[in-house]
Amino acid sequence: MKTQAIATKLPTDLTKALDDVCKRLGLRKNFVIEAALREKIEDLLDAEDLQEAVREATGFRPWEEVKKGRNQENPK
Repeated sequence: MKTQAIATKLPTDLTKALDDVCKRLGLRKNFVIEAALREKIEDLLDAEDLQEAVREATGFRPWEEVKKGRNQENPK
């Protein structure tokens, strides 16, 4: 697999936490950062897919609208 370097600025406390956990667990920083980025990207794409599915769903109505309609049809 080809690799490419990226550069970014991170808060000092985050880089210290990364250094500490990698040293404590014997992990490589590259491994931890790559795994975290892959997981975050997957989460973002999943959230986007869910939002798109909700927008495209037939018959989707907000809960407030459903609840209001039920009260009007069957007042109890």
